Amino acid sequence: MAGELLDRAFNYAVELLKELISIPTVSPAGDNYDKAANLLARELEKLGFSVKVVEVDRDYQKRECKTASDKPRYIVIGRLGDKGKVVHVNGHYDVVPGGPGWTVTEPFKPVVKEGRLYGRGAIDMKGGITAAIAGIKLALDSGYYPKDKIIEMAFVPDEEIGGKCGTGYLVEKVLKKTPEYVIIPEPSGLEAPWHGHKGALWAEIRVYGKTAHASTPWKGVNAFTAGARLALELERAYSVLLSNRRTNYKITPPDAVYSTFMLGGVAGVPQGKTNQVPGEFRFTIDRRLIPEETVESAKAELEGLVKWVSTGLGILSYSITYKEEMPPVVSEPGELYEALRRAALKVGVEVKEPELCPGGLDLRYYVEKGSKALSYGPKGDTAHAPDEFIELDELKKLVQIFANLYMERL
Repeated sequence: MAGELLDRAFNYAVELLKELISIPTVSPAGDNYDKAANLLARELEKLGFSVKVVEVDRDYQKRECKTASDKPRYIVIGRLGDKGKVVHVNGHYDVVPGGPGWTVTEPFKPVVKEGRLYGRGAIDMKGGITAAIAGIKLALDSGYYPKDKIIEMAFVPDEEIGGKCGTGYLVEKVLKKTPEYVIIPEPSGLEAPWHGHKGALWAEIRVYGKTAHASTPWKGVNAFTAGARLALELERAYSVLLSNRRTNYKITPPDAVYSTFMLGGVAGVPQGKTNQVPGEFRFTIDRRLIPEETVESAKAELEGLVKWVSTGLGILSYSITYKEEMPPVVSEPGELYEALRRAALKVGVEVKEPELCPGGLDLRYYVEKGSKALSYGPKGDTAHAPDEFIELDELKKLVQIFANLYMERL
């Protein structure tokens, strides 16, 4: 592709990414979702897409999206072309909070420095969104128009809290037909796409005791100390149980091959007070599942462990509540992977065989419906971290790869 057209598309991507980062679309609060959705809709319209912005049904939101705020959620859907198979690009415009520890700039004040663009969402995943949009701009400016396929772009909220009010709603309520091919520019790195991901089970355990005045602790039952013992024993039991449980699928980094657990992301005494024996203590478990496991088996395993450990400790009263469930998925993208490999090779990037993502993705919503799906985007070492950045050289390559992919035969 001509250098002038590429430079124009790349500069467009940089400026659009700066504008997107400047809109603090933090999940789950839902602030500024309308601003990001309107910006993305306008950009697609400028490129000739037919576009609609869909507000998630409020009753659905209240019923299905438990961790979302009550602010409205918006989905942007655009289509270019009118016949052939659908190549569907999905990107989430919500981000995690900026957080402390930034040294180069503030989270929502993007800055370019030494070949990098810094800001919250630079790689997860506003950078991928802008590369996908700039890629179609480059393809169109080069004289391409999708006559043998339909290019569809969907930009969604709330992926960072499970996606039920984003891609989940899109797939169930908005799309009339499941797209044949789906690509999600999450930060996989340009060397290998993700063709699936681990599952997750988030649970909260509450241990119940009896409140009493701290000056007469023998009149109460301390739920904190009982819950702390339960947590420590669960940690020991899980460590033994999962020590050799590993997936046969390729995954990076090497330690991610195992099933994992993490205790205490949220923990404490509800309405606790220094001079009162705690009558209740809660802590959470984040359990990550390899594709060889199911959410149902993980639940049964957890319930069995808690029952066994609590009985041994003499804990008589507890409850388990499941907060989030995400099944592991694996896609077999076939010709989509081959088209991506050819598109990248034209830019000098050799794409290796697909891998599993160690985290979770909106990919599952499409795979469960039968789509052939991949996640492919910039390198993601600073996702959710201070000083999140995207390498501008990598962004430029990604714009080219997306342009080539749109023009590939499928």
